[in-house]
Amino acid sequence: MINFFRKIRKQLADDKKPLKYLRYAVGEILLVVVGILIALSINNWNEWQQQREKETIILYALKENLESNIQLLENKIKSIKRHNQSGELIYQLVKNGNNNELITPEDWHWALINGGDLILSLEGYESLKNNGFDIIINTDLKKEIIFLFENVHLNLLSQQQWGSSVKATWDLFIHEHFYVNNDEEGNPIFGLIPRDYKKVIENHYYFGLIDVSRGQRSFYIKQYAKVLMHSQKVLQLIKDELDESE
Repeated sequence: MINFFRKIRKQLADDKKPLKYLRYAVGEILLVVVGILIALSINNWNEWQQQREKETIILYALKENLESNIQLLENKIKSIKRHNQSGELIYQLVKNGNNNELITPEDWHWALINGGDLILSLEGYESLKNNGFDIIINTDLKKEIIFLFENVHLNLLSQQQWGSSVKATWDLFIHEHFYVNNDEEGNPIFGLIPRDYKKVIENHYYFGLIDVSRGQRSFYIKQYAKVLMHSQKVLQLIKDELDESE
C-alpha cells in the first residue's frame, strides 16, 4: 500500500512542472499520514481481537460457574423437599401427640434442618471483576450478570442469616434431648433418637423449633427457586452471546 502511494508521488514530482517540489513534499506528508493510519488501524484491530478473545474466555468461565450453581440449586431444592417429609411427620406428631407413621432417626434429624446453608460459587464472576466489566461489550448482558451476582446473590446471603442465627440454640436443645443413633456395635450412624420420647413430643419449645424449621424450609425453597430462575436466564443470555461470536 505504501509503495503504491510512493509511486504516485514520484510520478507527480517527475512531470517537470513548476510545483513539482511542492507536490513532492505533499506526497511525502500524505505517505507518512497514510502509513500511520494503517499502522494504527492494524494495532487497534489486534487489540480489539485480543479483548474479544479474553471476553470469550470470561464468558465460558461464567457459563461453567452458572451451570455449577444451577445444579447446586436444583439439588438443594430437592433435598429440602425431602426433608419436609420428615419435618411434617415430626410436626404432626408433636402437634397432635400421636402419629401412626413410622418415624426413623433420620426423620428426627431432618425435622430441625432448615436448608439455609447453600454456598454458591463466584469463581467466574470474580474473573470478570478482575478483568473489568467493560470487557463485555453487550451492555444488556453485562447488566444482567452484575444484577445476578451483586443483587440476587447478596440478597440470598442476607436471607440465609435468618437460618444460621438460631442454629446454636437448636444444637444445644438437640444435645440435651437427643442422642446420636448407633449401630449394633455402638458406632454412631446418621440420625437422632430422643432421650425421653414423651418429654420431647410434649415440649412446647421443641414444637416451636419444629415449626420455625418448617417455615424456613418453605421460605428457602421459594428463595432458591428465584435465584435458580435468574441464573438460568443469565446462562441462556451467555450461551446466546457465545453462539453469536462463533
